[in-house]
Amino acid sequence: MEVRPTLYWNEKIVMGYLMQAAAIHRRLPEPRVLGYHTLWPPTLADGWERLYDMINGRTKPVPPMPAEVDFSEAVMAWLRLLDRPHQQIVWMRANRVPWKIIMEEFDRSKPTLWRELNLSLTVLKYHLNRIDPKGEDFKARRSRAWRAF
Repeated sequence: MEVRPTLYWNEKIVMGYLMQAAAIHRRLPEPRVLGYHTLWPPTLADGWERLYDMINGRTKPVPPMPAEVDFSEAVMAWLRLLDRPHQQIVWMRANRVPWKIIMEEFDRSKPTLWRELNLSLTVLKYHLNRIDPKGEDFKARRSRAWRAF
């Protein structure tokens, strides 16, 4: 599945797509161990209990559709372009983990982590726009390589 924005990629669009993929990933059902099940009958909640759960946010999230899972997998494949610490920083921020927890996890200051996040998003942006960070266009380089044969 190809994921393309309307005009061109920038850091905000890339982060928006990653946040959307993280939200879809959170809605996936938890894996269950085969062979274990409950013998208790399902309980029926009356209208007041359902209303209380809806107000207090105790409803189960709707599982994602197959197209959403494909979208999420395509977007999460972008993280393979980064090294492991940058993958973790980007994914934690896509899941809206507070900066303080990320600072404790990586033992770095917030400005340093912010720079690394922006660098990672810039690398993803350059890759998605097919522009080399050094300034050379990937498509132009590929066409010159094909002309050499």
